[in-house]
Amino acid sequence: MASDTPTTETPAPAPAVEEPASLWKHREFLKLWLGYTTSQFGSQITVVAMPLVAIVILGADEAAVGTLGAVGRLPFLLFLFAGFWADRFRKRPTMIAADVGRALLLLLIVVMYLTDTLTLFWLGTISFFSVALFVFFEVANMSHLPFLVGREHLGDGNAKLQLSTSVSRIAGNSAGSALVSTFAAALVLVVDVVTFLVSAISCALIRKPEPVPTPGEDRPGVFSSIAEGLRWVWRDPLIRPGVIAAGFYMFFYTGIEVLLPLWMVQGLGLSPYWLGILLAVGAPGAILGSLLATRSMKWIGIGPAFFWPTVVGNLSLFLIGLATGPTWLLLVMIGAAQFLLGITGPIAMVASATLRMGATPQHLQGRVMASQRAVALSLAPLGALLTGLLAAGIGMRTTLLICAAGAVIPIFVLALSPIPKTKGMPEPQEH
Repeated sequence: MASDTPTTETPAPAPAVEEPASLWKHREFLKLWLGYTTSQFGSQITVVAMPLVAIVILGADEAAVGTLGAVGRLPFLLFLFAGFWADRFRKRPTMIAADVGRALLLLLIVVMYLTDTLTLFWLGTISFFSVALFVFFEVANMSHLPFLVGREHLGDGNAKLQLSTSVSRIAGNSAGSALVSTFAAALVLVVDVVTFLVSAISCALIRKPEPVPTPGEDRPGVFSSIAEGLRWVWRDPLIRPGVIAAGFYMFFYTGIEVLLPLWMVQGLGLSPYWLGILLAVGAPGAILGSLLATRSMKWIGIGPAFFWPTVVGNLSLFLIGLATGPTWLLLVMIGAAQFLLGITGPIAMVASATLRMGATPQHLQGRVMASQRAVALSLAPLGALLTGLLAAGIGMRTTLLICAAGAVIPIFVLALSPIPKTKGMPEPQEH
């Protein structure tokens, strides 16, 4: 990323007086924010609609759902290479191309549904390429924001984008639930097509000139740089346990995530309407968690703010597999799990990122971030696949409880590390 190789890009000369004091008066940021918020809203509708395309329209069973979940998460392995793409080319054209590409892919699902040619194979293939474009967009977006708003507004910019994500979860999931109750799930994807195009147009309207990265003679090759980032992640006593814990969590949580729509609709007999509502329940918690993240680190320390929310959030996963009884009790148990995950997730993620940034030298920030995400997310496809196969053999409830038990492993990994006792900002160490 740009922060890894500062000698290869020349910052745009902009007088300080031209920078607005507030991001709400920053026209270029507002264009990015508008597109991002709109796209997040559409994507949350797709979160509701896409599983129902597989389950209701195409008749996917447990094994098929697990396979689709695995295929849709394989592109997470591209995070390392997406970081180098963002470092070698301008970020905004990458973001625009990714938005347009995802719009076309979702439109293809709609067309295939209308022409009665949509199959699970094509749904999985399109999902794979759509997520691959998401990975490239995400890395480019994270690299572009510091250039767009400057370091002095970086925290505020991240907070506003995070808040958009949380609010979009409420609005998008609720709208998705209403739409799938009225229209076929495949047709609902048209909304996300439109929002991706709005995001692309918003990015295209940004006028702040972005410098073209130029290759430097002393810049290491892609594989050498990847290896350097991975070595740092493995050797650092604060970063390594966080990555290991995240890997175990993603393996088991992904299994719960891919089974949840099938569990609610077929296992518990709930209406598809409740799927979006229960997914939206986590959003108010996420908003509250985002607001409490900074305060939590000040109150109890950075490491404890990472550890204790992880304990609460991971243990709440048992409520999903244990859900039983009348409809109101099912909704309360699953809703409680979603809310607890919503409130603890942002606190733990912000504290984890703060620890990582503090423990990492500036010239390795981008590579360490990409390495951490790639390693942690690489186990997600395997978790989705094995969970689907296991559920087909022993049933969804037992599989969900096994996944919840597996999510306890990260708690022990963190408890045995220096993280719970690390209250202040760590300094980078020589490895």
